Amino acid sequence: MTGNKALPLLRAAPLDMPLAWYQGRMISRELYLKHAAALARTLPDCRHALLACANRYHFMVAFAALLMRGQTALLPPGTAPGMLDSLADRYRAYRIDDHQVEAQAEAARAASENPAVPLIAPDHTAAILFTSGSTGQPRAQAKTWKELYGVTLRAMDRFAFEETGHQIVATVPAQHSYGFESSVLYTLLGPGTVHSGHPLYPADVCAALHALNAPRVLITTPLHLDVCLRAGLDWPGLAGIVSATAPLDPELACHAEDQLGAPLYEIYGCSEAGALASRRTSEGSAWTLYSDVRLEPAEEGFTVHAPYLDGSRPLSDRLRIEPDGRFVLLGRSNEQIKLAGKRTSLAELNHHLLSIDGIEEGSFVVPDGADARLAAVVVAPDLDPAEIRRRLARVIDAVFMPRPLVCVSRLERTGTGKLQRGYLLDIVSRHSPPPAREPA
Repeated sequence: MTGNKALPLLRAAPLDMPLAWYQGRMISRELYLKHAAALARTLPDCRHALLACANRYHFMVAFAALLMRGQTALLPPGTAPGMLDSLADRYRAYRIDDHQVEAQAEAARAASENPAVPLIAPDHTAAILFTSGSTGQPRAQAKTWKELYGVTLRAMDRFAFEETGHQIVATVPAQHSYGFESSVLYTLLGPGTVHSGHPLYPADVCAALHALNAPRVLITTPLHLDVCLRAGLDWPGLAGIVSATAPLDPELACHAEDQLGAPLYEIYGCSEAGALASRRTSEGSAWTLYSDVRLEPAEEGFTVHAPYLDGSRPLSDRLRIEPDGRFVLLGRSNEQIKLAGKRTSLAELNHHLLSIDGIEEGSFVVPDGADARLAAVVVAPDLDPAEIRRRLARVIDAVFMPRPLVCVSRLERTGTGKLQRGYLLDIVSRHSPPPAREPA
């Protein structure tokens, strides 16, 4: 994959082979192209479109239709109406939703033509993704088709998906960079099939897997995986499990492999460069880079280089390179905290917080302002803030003690299980006393 040669939307499988399990039946690649072509004929002339489809197959049809029209897909980091309105206004974009895609299905069935596989210019901006906002405001990340194509082929090579004809169920939304790469792009550029749903509850995940044939692959996150394993369901045989979005506990990884009978691989990547490396978490903490991907030391940390990337991309994580070329993740650079001459990290503080018996979930958060004190938000039905601070005092320095520490009944997470920084700060703000007034 070099030069300016156009790259196909579909590869690695004949058009009569299935692409998606949708509404209780298999959809062939040929019918998929018909659906996309029918939708493309109805789209307005516009540079950007906001993909608001919850159904994964609808998302894939809309994505292909946009590429057929030479347009760019905006993949929102959430579904809040205000955020969608803001993105649409910012890019002067129109929206494509599930109803609009589904309305074209009958027209596609009646069409007699068999669309050819679209060829896409490698430098075309196929999608603009956005960071989740877990550490700040969402930031846009433009992705060319060459970049998406390159990272997908290397991932499929790493997991042998080119050989297996994988059948994918994903608990991650298609709009998220991980969900987009591992369910949408793995299917378009590989020989596999994807379930059109976005199952979250364990019973729904299990039913979706049972609906597909072997070899089945579960694309998920540590949060979803843990919930599924606790459900005690009769899981079908899996060929593999892939996890990302948050560090996976080795004990959970081993438990998952034992209970689901399949190897579990964890993906490491960043918004700027996509997926970069993987590891089998049950076998060790070191990561192995994808083929042709390399890291180079920079003034602050490392930069990523790969044939499909135009220039280097910065990494926001701290790494230690091992003698064999693998690396160990030490934490995010922006999670380092220095107070009163002492250093720690959000990861370390959260580890101590969640190790307290009685805390179900929670997180430290760093408020804005150079002099702001650390805060924390937790779900702990049987503990009060004073007791939590007393237990924290045994394991963290007093300068890192969260004030305020807010107890809530539940925490809302993104579709990938993340707690957004802005959401936590809003909770802290609403539960903090107003500042004292200066005497007249």
